[in-house]
Amino acid sequence: MSYDLYGTTALLGVIRKVPIESSYWLDNFFGSQINFDTEDIMFDKVKSYRRMAPFVSPVVQGRVMKSRGYETVSFRPAYTKPKHIVDPNKMFTRLAGEGLGGTLSPGARWNAAVADNLREEKESIYRLWSWMAAMAIIHGEVTVTGEDYPTQVVNFGRHGDLTETLAGTARWGEADADPLGDVQNLRKLAFQHSGSPITRLTMGLEAFDRFFDDEDVQKLLKDDIRTSKSELSAIGSTDTPYEYRGVLQGYNGQGRLEIFTYNEQYEDADDNTVDMMSTYDVIGTGNGLRGTRCFGAIRDRRAGLQPSPLFPKMWDNEDPSVTYTMSQSAPLMVPGNPDNSFRLVSYTP
Repeated sequence: MSYDLYGTTALLGVIRKVPIESSYWLDNFFGSQINFDTEDIMFDKVKSYRRMAPFVSPVVQGRVMKSRGYETVSFRPAYTKPKHIVDPNKMFTRLAGEGLGGTLSPGARWNAAVADNLREEKESIYRLWSWMAAMAIIHGEVTVTGEDYPTQVVNFGRHGDLTETLAGTARWGEADADPLGDVQNLRKLAFQHSGSPITRLTMGLEAFDRFFDDEDVQKLLKDDIRTSKSELSAIGSTDTPYEYRGVLQGYNGQGRLEIFTYNEQYEDADDNTVDMMSTYDVIGTGNGLRGTRCFGAIRDRRAGLQPSPLFPKMWDNEDPSVTYTMSQSAPLMVPGNPDNSFRLVSYTP
């Protein structure tokens, strides 16, 4: 019996049937997508002004106002292409999870091995997208580094005022702590720089505990509870690394802020477990962030050198006889309005 290589259409069909992990930052803040048919990803940053219209006499000519300038920013996204071997020699032994003694034919094991490779490749690439989205919002920049790839920092230009680290007795939980004042100040600055309000706070677990222990916070936290009974509670569950904790709002519903806690880890290239976000971090975000998933062209003849979020392929090596699977992507997660976010480090041990 011969085992044929899957074509691109079949490969894409297999990949689409693979379930993907949920992603708090990617799914919630990067809702649009642009595919570029070039290696470079470009977007315009328009400078905003708060200039009022000038007064003039009704019988004189109107005053010409200066147009808003813009800056075109260009990035060449880093490339990723996880690769696996489908070894025919392994098709004659029992797979993990297969019944004792072997219940599958070599052909069925072949199909299972291909599907497993594609699943792992897709999950690892999607996890990379999620990490890039998280770094873009939490830090306002993404540091890209890898084997045979020089370290590059993609800075999205978030204003320096929108990152603050508390120190001394001003840290949350200390004598002079003012959690509401700290959040209010950064919300004000984010609105001034972005023109859009902050509507959500995402906190590390330790930051939330210190925040909730403040008496003034407890007076404003809706229903004075840690876990909301509203329908939004369904967003978070034991199967996700984030949880909806309630609404912080002023009197008469003014200044409404959704509160989430977040605790997620990933494994780096050395198999070390790393926190996606510090447990002391407080991240403010608004609906004006306008995150976009950007993808550069796939540098592969089989892909037609066209843009695609993810492109899988298979090919044979004749001697020794092995088949390779590989998935490719050229991603960059771009916050269109990075000033509609802030980072507050509430405590430094």
